[in-house]
Amino acid sequence: MDANPLIAGLLGGAAVRVFLGYPDRVGEFAVAEHTLEEVRGFIPELARDLDEDPERLRLVLALPPLEPYPRQSYEAQLEEAERRIAQRDPDDVDVLALVLELDCPLWSNDRDFEGVGIERFTTAQLLQQLNL
Repeated sequence: MDANPLIAGLLGGAAVRVFLGYPDRVGEFAVAEHTLEEVRGFIPELARDLDEDPERLRLVLALPPLEPYPRQSYEAQLEEAERRIAQRDPDDVDVLALVLELDCPLWSNDRDFEGVGIERFTTAQLLQQLNL
C-alpha cells in the first residue's frame, strides 16, 4: 500500500472503511517500512492541522493490520522500480519495488502509478470491490 490511504485513515477518510472491512477479504496490508516512516513523519503536521494530539494519531496508525516489509525484502526489485517510476516520483520507488516483489495489487490514489505495469486500486475501487 501507498502512503495516501494511511494518511486518509488518520484523517478519518473512506480508507477507514477498507481497514474495518478487511478481515475476511484481504490477506494483509503490505507496506514498505520506508512508507510507514514517511507517514509517521507527517504526524506532527497533521496533528497541528487537525488540532489533535500527535500521540493519538500514532496510536490510530498502529490500529490497521499492516505488514511492514524492510527494504532488504524487496531490494532485488529496486532497480526495476526506479526505471519505471523514479522520473515521476522518486518517493514511490520503494512502494513499487515492494509491489513487484510480492506480485500483488497496490492500494493507492496516486496517479503516478498508472502505466507502470501493475494493478492498482483506489480507495473507491476497493470499497466497491469489497462491497463496503
